[in-house]
Amino acid sequence: MLLVVFYFVLNAFAAPCDPDGNHLTTCAHEKCEKVNAFEVCTECKAGGVPIDGFCRPIGSPQVITAGCTKGDGTALEGTATTCGKCGSGYFLFTGSCYKTGSSPSDEICTTAEGGTCTVCNTANGLFKNPAAAPDAGRECLFCWDTAEINGITGVVGCSECSHIGTSGPVTCSACQDGYFLDKAKNTCTQCTSPCRTCTATGSAACTSCIVGNYLKGNQCVEEAHCTNAEYPDKKSGECKACNIIAGCTTCAYDDKLNGPKCSNCGSKIIKTEVDGTTTCVEAAGCAANGVAGSHFLTADNQKCFLCSDATTDASTLGNKGIANCKTCTKTESGSNPTCSACLDGYFFEGDSCTKKCADNCATCSAETAEDKCLTCKAGFFLVEATKPAGRCIPCDSTQNGGISGCAECTGTAGSLKCTQCKPDYAPIELGCQRSCEDVTGCGGTAGACDATVVDGSGITKHYCSFCGESSKFPIDGVCVSDTKSNTCGNHICTACTTGYFLYMGGCYDVSKAPGNYMCKIVGKEGICTEAASDKYFVVPGATSTEQSVLACANPLGTLAGGNAYVGVDGCSTCTAPAGRNDGGMAVATCTACGEGKKPNKSGNGCVLCSVKDCKSCKADEKCEECSSGFSLENDKCVSTGASGGNRSGLSTGAIAGIAVAAVIIVGGLVGFLCWWFICRGKA
Repeated sequence: MLLVVFYFVLNAFAAPCDPDGNHLTTCAHEKCEKVNAFEVCTECKAGGVPIDGFCRPIGSPQVITAGCTKGDGTALEGTATTCGKCGSGYFLFTGSCYKTGSSPSDEICTTAEGGTCTVCNTANGLFKNPAAAPDAGRECLFCWDTAEINGITGVVGCSECSHIGTSGPVTCSACQDGYFLDKAKNTCTQCTSPCRTCTATGSAACTSCIVGNYLKGNQCVEEAHCTNAEYPDKKSGECKACNIIAGCTTCAYDDKLNGPKCSNCGSKIIKTEVDGTTTCVEAAGCAANGVAGSHFLTADNQKCFLCSDATTDASTLGNKGIANCKTCTKTESGSNPTCSACLDGYFFEGDSCTKKCADNCATCSAETAEDKCLTCKAGFFLVEATKPAGRCIPCDSTQNGGISGCAECTGTAGSLKCTQCKPDYAPIELGCQRSCEDVTGCGGTAGACDATVVDGSGITKHYCSFCGESSKFPIDGVCVSDTKSNTCGNHICTACTTGYFLYMGGCYDVSKAPGNYMCKIVGKEGICTEAASDKYFVVPGATSTEQSVLACANPLGTLAGGNAYVGVDGCSTCTAPAGRNDGGMAVATCTACGEGKKPNKSGNGCVLCSVKDCKSCKADEKCEECSSGFSLENDKCVSTGASGGNRSGLSTGAIAGIAVAAVIIVGGLVGFLCWWFICRGKA
């Protein structure tokens, strides 16, 4: 699950990776860092190095393109975990090569030259290392990094700083959330819980609170302590005054309104709208006799009712509204109102609104008739608009001109515009695109639909990896309450029963889709022992509580026995990597790629390779092995002259060098002979 948490960590080399992020599998223990919204890895498990903060296999196209080498420029060893030097267009930062001018490198460095950052992004808590010769990759330092680097140290909890001189601590000017600045001492001191931000220690110096508490004055209190005409506002995390609704003296937070609902207006009258919002009004602000409106005053002019309120005080003459009425009029205080228009979904006939329109209609010209709609309810649009009335069709009805995956729309057929997609669809330029196979989107924004599955046709589909509702769990890729005897809890599954296997937070039945796209045979302990196709591979050494099958194209990978096993970006088919027992990283061997790419020689990357006479490329359009009869020169393939010319297999450069050397030798020999015969002859 890709839930991003926005915070700064305290030490650049002691940060655990986000359990829901992209680096938990491949990054070394506590070697993650967060820069603004991005989490990056600074050191990988053995066999991988960080490129743009993401661990890539040594020898992969990404590592080759970045020019990642040892600090002295020599090739990386197979057990390397970081980069020591970067190539053109990249710069080194805390062990990783970052591509200049791209994301997330812009969050770190705004200007780089010769593989080195020259201008650090101070907006994200970084400052320029003032040392005359900074350590490689440490030209920019974090204000909060307390590890001594070139004699410079940061300040715990500092988010903005500067440095004068060539050694010592930074001068902090702002602290991270949860800390306050003491300029005299140049320290950031942790706030007292439950303060989230504060101006000093103690419970009476809070400026915001942790979730579940509310700011009241300068203290954080529990919900029940928002008293004296206040309510706990969940949006702001503050105790707010009820008089935010003018004239209101007593109120409560309403989850549906996402704000307060008044229950006492003092000397004024509560006016409640159809959507539940409330205001405090004088009698004249509710209704007036002889004037049509949405509300009416009771006989004693003390209460304001909606026209549709036919039950609250119906026994008193003058207090009874009309069921389902939208607009009404009172002739005098002691009489009940009369209706002139109905609420959406009802048909006005004979001064009443008892007859319903067709289910999809908001307004209509005839009772229950599907082709007599005048306007539509949310989620529907009007067709046959040339007639006085028409039908209301679901926004996603493509056979009637709707938009696939659309939940709400405006316009009519032919000019339809989608305003909101369904939970299992994502908005795109011209409509909505299927983004999840669970119709609820795994429970909305609280869930995650990150389990990718390649079906039998090679189409990638997305299934639930985390359910938004705590009572539901990912079974066969959708969130359900029935665990099917699998071990599940806290929104995910952690072990599977016989006939099921664990995959990205869920349990999948091996006998049906989508499970049978991934696994063919599963053991008694819920471990996949044979992949369904060469689009997947069995993870070596996986236990019943670990993922035992992985897609060839999954570079995020999975952990088994403390070792990281990863797929290859863009890979279509592959073979499984050999097992490891050293806590390192192992990558599948790709045998075929998609999108017009080919596997590199080692199979740990997919690259574009249209170089003439090239057998395999090490990076996009950079050859590493030529076809028979050709030799490699500057990433290109040069003919060795297999028929009549150059048969030696030497490159043209080598041949030219030999020719020059031969000319020099022959010239020298001729000169010596001339000297010998001429000079000796005179003698």
